[in-house]
Amino acid sequence: MPTLSELQNLWLGKLANLNAARSASLGIAPHKPLMIFSVMDLIRSGDLRDRWVAYNADLVTRFRDYWDLVVDRRKNRPEISMPFNALGGERDAIWERYDEHGNSSISRLTTRLCHLDPDLFTCLQDSNFRLNARRVMIAAYFTPAEQVGLCERFRLPVPDTAEMTGFAKDREAYKTSQKKGRNNRFKAEVGPGYKYTCALTGYCLQTTTGYMVQAAHIHQHAKSGNDDPRNGLALSPDAHWMFDAGLWSAIPKGDDLLVEVATGRFTESSLHGRLLMALDATPLYFHSQSRLRPDPAHFALHARHHRITPKP
Repeated sequence: MPTLSELQNLWLGKLANLNAARSASLGIAPHKPLMIFSVMDLIRSGDLRDRWVAYNADLVTRFRDYWDLVVDRRKNRPEISMPFNALGGERDAIWERYDEHGNSSISRLTTRLCHLDPDLFTCLQDSNFRLNARRVMIAAYFTPAEQVGLCERFRLPVPDTAEMTGFAKDREAYKTSQKKGRNNRFKAEVGPGYKYTCALTGYCLQTTTGYMVQAAHIHQHAKSGNDDPRNGLALSPDAHWMFDAGLWSAIPKGDDLLVEVATGRFTESSLHGRLLMALDATPLYFHSQSRLRPDPAHFALHARHHRITPKP
């Protein structure tokens, strides 16, 4: 019976040698490591507590967020069902594949549930293993620009390689990659941290391919540069637009944050009575399973910037 340390070394070696497609023009396909990053995130957040991985909105959203870091190289939309199915192949054997009814599946068109290898699942419970797995896969499958973005995303130091040293000489490109990684981290922390639910309306729309809400900065990012998730809010697109336009903010009152609508700055109408003005003085909504709460100090800065003052 191998020890946990031996199992971890074995799996680190397997993760560094995934059966990834290689192309002279596109480089190494990033799909499989990004899928594994997504699964590790679900384990870290407590949203994946057993070996069963479902092809659902949580997994797809996380994968698509990661894809933003490689889209410049791949130039296409992510083919999420492909790595979800392919990681169950004989060469990689990350998991076993099933359709939605629990029958064995080998096609990406039908694979909707996967059962993680028990030894890998054991390894993934260890935060140090997840850290080392990220480092191994970042170095193995991604370009220097992508490595910088991913390291910023995970708050890791960049690999100490000659290739990375060469890339770092292009300060503009390096900073651009860092910024992309920070933006990606903010988005990935805010959405799931608020259970993808709009704080203004309490609305959550979920499909098999993702969620509708957006990650909004409370204190304007252009002024603050603040990517702390406590400076973030999950908002539906219309609520986000109205917030950035200064049509509403929030004022702390006791344990609540009450909506403060900037009356007199707009007119509105709605066939079904869905009006911003109707939300004035109501508390922001946070899902009972939300792991995040915004820092009220950021709302004070937002309100001051937009000259929104509490009503008497």
